[in-house]
Amino acid sequence: MTTTQLEPVLMPAPVTRVLPRLADDTRYVLTGLPLGVASVVVCTAALSAGLGLAVVWVGVPLTFFALMQARGFASTERERIARVLGREIQNPSYRTAEASSLLSRLWAVLIDGQTWRDLAHATLRWIPSTISFTVLATWWAGILGGCTWALWGWALPDNNRELPELLGFGDAYLTNAVFNAAVAMFLVITLPAVARKAARFEARFAERLLTGR
Repeated sequence: MTTTQLEPVLMPAPVTRVLPRLADDTRYVLTGLPLGVASVVVCTAALSAGLGLAVVWVGVPLTFFALMQARGFASTERERIARVLGREIQNPSYRTAEASSLLSRLWAVLIDGQTWRDLAHATLRWIPSTISFTVLATWWAGILGGCTWALWGWALPDNNRELPELLGFGDAYLTNAVFNAAVAMFLVITLPAVARKAARFEARFAERLLTGR
């Protein structure tokens, strides 16, 4: 007679699954806005100068520089969104020059559609980045402020009316502390979902422009 021993399958605890994802989403969103500001400043400034000086040919190298910088920002963003979306993001095929001359390489970049989509993302990404950043930063600020209110709430002006008082719960210090802690707990519970939505909202925008989909 033989006996079969079943080895238990160890499943990761919910916290160990949620926290890494929350950290990745938070890092992606909070670093997206600074990158968006950098890309729009660099690419827009170079492109504006390039188009303005194109009549004297000085602007052509500046336009080329703006497009190449947009490609660089796009490459970085594809690596970032791959972690958020949970799948590999393939780099698109850029048009190559038929000849090795500088003019041919420059022309290949100027007429490449994906390069201009990269530029569009570089100049417009600040819009979804700002929305996602604002929402997620508000959640984190509410959590930190609510959890620590009992430590610094005493420093607020005496004539300041807190939300619990406006809602009819009274103005006792303990009431305010408990109310803010309760709000913070609600924000903690909803934070993973909010961070996931904010990160995917920003990543989906990038995916549509940077992958040619």
